[in-house]
Amino acid sequence: MRRFSALLVTTLAIALLGGGLPAAGQNPGRNGDIRIVQALDMISFDPIATSDLNNQYVLYNLYSRLFNMSQDKLDGGVKELCKDFKRTSATEWHFTIWDNVKYHDGSTLTIDDVVYSLNRAKGSAAIGAMFKPVKEIKKVDNRTVAIITDGPYPAMTTALTHVATCIVPKAYAERCEKTKDWSKPIGSGRYKFASRLIGDTVKFERFDGYFNKAELAENKTLTIKVIPEGSNRTIAIETGAADLNVEFTPNDYDRVMKNPKLKLWDNPSSLVWHLGMDNTNNWFKNKLVRQAVGFAVDREGCMKVGHNGRGRVLFNSCTFAHSPQCLGGVQNPLNMYSYNPEKAKALMKEANCPGFTTQLVVFRDEAERIAQAVQAYLAEINIKVEVVRIENAVFPTYIASHKAPMFVTSWGSYWDPEGFLPRRFTPMGFGGPNRVWYQNPKLDEMIAEGRTFDEAKRIAVYKRVQEFMAEEAPEVDLYVTKVYALSNANLRGVELNPEKPYNYYKLHY
Repeated sequence: MRRFSALLVTTLAIALLGGGLPAAGQNPGRNGDIRIVQALDMISFDPIATSDLNNQYVLYNLYSRLFNMSQDKLDGGVKELCKDFKRTSATEWHFTIWDNVKYHDGSTLTIDDVVYSLNRAKGSAAIGAMFKPVKEIKKVDNRTVAIITDGPYPAMTTALTHVATCIVPKAYAERCEKTKDWSKPIGSGRYKFASRLIGDTVKFERFDGYFNKAELAENKTLTIKVIPEGSNRTIAIETGAADLNVEFTPNDYDRVMKNPKLKLWDNPSSLVWHLGMDNTNNWFKNKLVRQAVGFAVDREGCMKVGHNGRGRVLFNSCTFAHSPQCLGGVQNPLNMYSYNPEKAKALMKEANCPGFTTQLVVFRDEAERIAQAVQAYLAEINIKVEVVRIENAVFPTYIASHKAPMFVTSWGSYWDPEGFLPRRFTPMGFGGPNRVWYQNPKLDEMIAEGRTFDEAKRIAVYKRVQEFMAEEAPEVDLYVTKVYALSNANLRGVELNPEKPYNYYKLHY
């Protein structure tokens, strides 16, 4: 049995690590059946369909990527399908893949599949902006792919961790695109697809043909079940109906800490909860109104109702988590924002805005609680907000069709800002990750200036970016919470990165 990584996150619960029994119905060792609960259903088995976190962390089990994210920060620190790589010049990278990699249907993964999959990702809304510096992706030989950029691009390996870069069989993907049916996915990951009940469960079986024999799944089967309500996910772990809750609600913190049969894990997070505004929508076109919203909202109050006060408040405006979780991250650029309703009212007056009525769209419990608090805060400056709850699967459509004038959601910030700035705040992300529909040529110039291998220069650039965006106020960043997971006390192999529990293949009793 593999040993735990030395980098495992700290354990919060006081629980017995030795002895005890696995959860109900479990067998110890590699023949166990691991059951995970999460808040939202996945959306599609097509890797480029969405960047939704719940979708990503399902697909990571099924497909292989060149790189996996490291545990302490969201970057390209861990090779997966990539066996070796080198930068041959300031603008060219070569990546060599493992030999004889098999797909779940027994066919062999080829470098042509890699080139096809990466080019498909490059053209997608999910990651197109992140791959904008990429000029060409081409085959070098039967095991090597070259990626050529238009200048220095330090975020290359980080970009290659994105779910959109999952490698799919070219012929299979072309067939799926033609039929618009991805319901029978084929990958080369540690698990092969078994079944899916939409809105309820996805089931996987261990793939013993996985190319890295030292990294096979520790469990025989993996089931991911959707339980939308937070306390019900906690109950699933308490009763032994599930082994790991990857979206623990801190509202149950005190309760689970008293239960020696449970184990609560935490990790520093780069997950930014924020209030978005469609910058093309009526009064939200006016940055003074957007600034007013930033002063009107009590971030501490939002964090208290959203995550039981467990996190760190941000006064940012462009999804930067604080340093060191994000390169050059600043908590309150220019020391500009605070909870100041009188300042908010003065800005509304300066904008000649008498107030207005709008909608605030949410699709999960924490966001709905935050939205209700925002509703009360904005009423003080005569912005009347109707909170509208929708299904997470239709949220991208709402964004793409400008049906979400305001929304509350979260975004995981890569350590390298190049991983999110172009996608979130340039036209390349319109209708996708750029949910606020913001654009500004000055920001585009600064993003390009940050594409250098000189880290000190990059930090200075990103400080200016955050100061510029504080004035522009395209969104109101609220706080960064911790990442939590709740498990049976005897479950081994739990790992969390700054975004979410991951590496499900390591879970075992």
